[in-house]
Amino acid sequence: MPTLTANGIDIYYELRGQGPPLTLIMGQSCSLHQWKWMADILSGRFQVITFDNRGAGRSEKPDVAYSTAMMATDTRCLLEKLGIAKSHVFGVSFGGMIAQKFALMYPDAVDRLILGATMPNYYRFPPTQETIEALQSSALLSLPEGVKIIMNLFYTTDFFSKHPARAEEIHQIMCTEKEEQAQNIMYRQMGAGMEHNTLNELNNIKNASLIICGDDDPITPVENSRYMATKIPRSTLAVLPDTRHAFWVERAEQASEIIKKFLAESSRRAHCT
Repeated sequence: MPTLTANGIDIYYELRGQGPPLTLIMGQSCSLHQWKWMADILSGRFQVITFDNRGAGRSEKPDVAYSTAMMATDTRCLLEKLGIAKSHVFGVSFGGMIAQKFALMYPDAVDRLILGATMPNYYRFPPTQETIEALQSSALLSLPEGVKIIMNLFYTTDFFSKHPARAEEIHQIMCTEKEEQAQNIMYRQMGAGMEHNTLNELNNIKNASLIICGDDDPITPVENSRYMATKIPRSTLAVLPDTRHAFWVERAEQASEIIKKFLAESSRRAHCT
């Protein structure tokens, strides 16, 4: 089982594909298994690095205060251990918060930045009260039923009807993730997300950036992405129609094509300047 000690903790990771490095950072309580669909596509062109964040999956889960800066350092140390000095960085949701910090703290280690379904802080454009209450109610149900509530916020009704096999697989993945993460560790990750704030730093992100999200995301409303696109100087915004939060599963194919096009075009522009 590939594990490296980085920033003082054991981190589980996987590598696949050949080409320029592309590091994928997953969201709160989620494991690298949720990257399955996008990693399969993107590894045809890139060396894809996926890993479990501290507190999730098969990585170590220390019961200490977490922060997105700390987890950005986890990521940097992991890449250094793998001999990767510079990488494209793609984070989704809470992982997008970590990716923001990574770009601000280690700009020379970032080639291109991709921020998916994320926010600069929790309070500028927060989820609705209805969404918060649904998330709270999910914790009171059995594990399978609670995950179904979360999935209804993550995915459209079309996803369940058109992709029942994928829906069942991600349900099983999410149930396993919940089993792997104790409640106190979930709160550690949640606290890091609640305290994250880059509102006044976004203009300091100098890397060419793609901001991508769904237009009907109840977890990280689309206004967050639109706001970040106005603040990050070299940014491009892509809004996926009829899409909720977890586009990395439901719209894996479409999102992968958008990302590949962005990376190719921004690379060509860099070579022309």
